[in-house]
Amino acid sequence: MARETGAEAVLLAAALPEEAAYLRRALGSRLRVITTAINGESQTVHDGDVLALPEIKLRRRGRAKIALLEGLAAGLLHQDERVIVVSGDASDGECELDTVAIVELRTDEDYLDAQAGASLDALSRVSDPAVFDAILGLCVELGHLGREGRAVGLLITLGDHDAVLRHSHPIVLNPFEGHPEAERSVLNPTARRAIREFSGIDGAFVVRSDGIVEAAGRYLQPLAPATDIPSGLGARHRAAAGITAATRCVAFVVAQSSGDTRVFGGGRILMTIEATD
Repeated sequence: MARETGAEAVLLAAALPEEAAYLRRALGSRLRVITTAINGESQTVHDGDVLALPEIKLRRRGRAKIALLEGLAAGLLHQDERVIVVSGDASDGECELDTVAIVELRTDEDYLDAQAGASLDALSRVSDPAVFDAILGLCVELGHLGREGRAVGLLITLGDHDAVLRHSHPIVLNPFEGHPEAERSVLNPTARRAIREFSGIDGAFVVRSDGIVEAAGRYLQPLAPATDIPSGLGARHRAAAGITAATRCVAFVVAQSSGDTRVFGGGRILMTIEATD
């Protein structure tokens, strides 16, 4: 399929090193083969194009969409490309491959659950793919598991933090203020646990492009979004659309009602990862 369709890359959305090695041998240097591993597991096949998935059970499309997002943020994929996605069922632990999809990244809005006209180029502005992965994984886990068994909502902005802070004001005292940067990095498990614990407060978390949490509990000023937000989505989604339309940040929203995670850029939804994916 990859050869017949002229695809630029093959994405193996499953932590299967033997299958990854087979694809590399079969396709050689003609196509990029991008593989995935569960975050924290050893990556036995690793030459710079292994993406880490959250440590939770995900279905076919969920794993595929997270891997596509991470590949775009890491510069391994580009929005004008055709990608062959290989996935399967992992409900019983080890994944059994049974699904192949051809994804046109520029136009396949249905597969990505994106808004019409959304530009994935916004993800190319992510300066540190590891930071993007950490925030995305945190959001997906929070959407699936909640906090102490209770559903919670969350809004995080990543990048262009000076502009985000100018377009916002504090609702509550900033719980991250005064702490060393090393303790405020989303790459630090302690900081991620703190975000999870404070997820119940109103307002947004503002994260620098290098992963340092600048503030929490920020009210994002109402800004005209680039496009209408689909009906049924609330204030966090409208705020994410507005702030990403007015600045160069990317925003992540976890919906309290459904647990779905949406990534915004340029005022539009770039991708939706449903809690049932």
